[in-house]
Amino acid sequence: MNVTATGCGRTCLATVLISVACAIPAEAAQFGTTIDEVVALAKKERTVQVANSWRGPVLKEIAEGFKKKHGLTFKQTYVSAIDSRERILSEALAGLVEYDLVNVSGELRPQYIKAGVITPLDWSKLFPNVQPTLIDPNGYFLAAGMSRYGIIYNTSLVSSDKAPKRWEDCLDPMWKGKMAVYTRPRTFTGLWPAWGEEKSLAFHRKLKDNGPIWTADQTGTAAKVAAGEYAFGCGLPYHTFLNIKRRDKTAPIAFSIPTELPIQIGEAFAVMKGAKNPNAAILFASYLASSEGQAAYHLYGRSNPFVEGTLANEQVNKAGAKLVFGGWEFAGAKEAAAAKKIVEAWGFPKGR
Repeated sequence: MNVTATGCGRTCLATVLISVACAIPAEAAQFGTTIDEVVALAKKERTVQVANSWRGPVLKEIAEGFKKKHGLTFKQTYVSAIDSRERILSEALAGLVEYDLVNVSGELRPQYIKAGVITPLDWSKLFPNVQPTLIDPNGYFLAAGMSRYGIIYNTSLVSSDKAPKRWEDCLDPMWKGKMAVYTRPRTFTGLWPAWGEEKSLAFHRKLKDNGPIWTADQTGTAAKVAAGEYAFGCGLPYHTFLNIKRRDKTAPIAFSIPTELPIQIGEAFAVMKGAKNPNAAILFASYLASSEGQAAYHLYGRSNPFVEGTLANEQVNKAGAKLVFGGWEFAGAKEAAAAKKIVEAWGFPKGR
């Protein structure tokens, strides 16, 4: 089922967080405490309801792999951006738990934890072969997809030798009024751990002064770059570029990997309290983080650049880019604080 969810917005969410009187419902099913128990209980549950943003061939690849390894299936509801995850949180606070497993947006992870709607797990004990960097130290999240951010440009409007190759190139007056910037600043919060506050805010004030076209839709921005409405998008993820090329292989766009390449935890999965199929959800999340699951992520554009042999690793090595990764310590509250300062430097009270 592919459904784009709409949210209640941050004001509504804040009201829910403050005023909700109902308690989180008791867990709907038993959680296994060992891998054998998890597997046995998962086989009784049979399927997983997951809220995530996969599109294209990765869905089939993961479905076949998960079925082959565990004999289980999943049903995805397509969710994108922050609003949809705000809706899931507000519904969970009201006692409605529709999904077993949710990919929680980075800015909302602290709120999900504070609200008590997700279950902490000892992922490393259950799955010792999963990369430690993929496991939230507090046990609430297991990462699978990693997002990498660069510059998507129109090859009919911008030659490869003129294409921006450094973030500072977005400040060049020649691009004034011709480039787009997506107002959810995950690209630039990704650079924050390396740049620090002073350099970051100085850059963003100059970026604002260079007259970018502000946009509110990530995929829509890339589509308009392909249509020639913008010369390039300064700060868009590789998986968005891949989505456009998948729809139209002839689309005149290319992805430029900057000298400093920000990496973010793009998919952080959490098992919901009150989930009807929690053990199948645990197995599914662990499968996504496994070597078998990661092999499918190149189709989605979110393979792990830290793992040798992945497409992301090969692309980064070829470009000679320096990876910037804040890890779990930066994800969440610190990233949200950085995002607030960035969009304020752009002249907005908040961004998506």
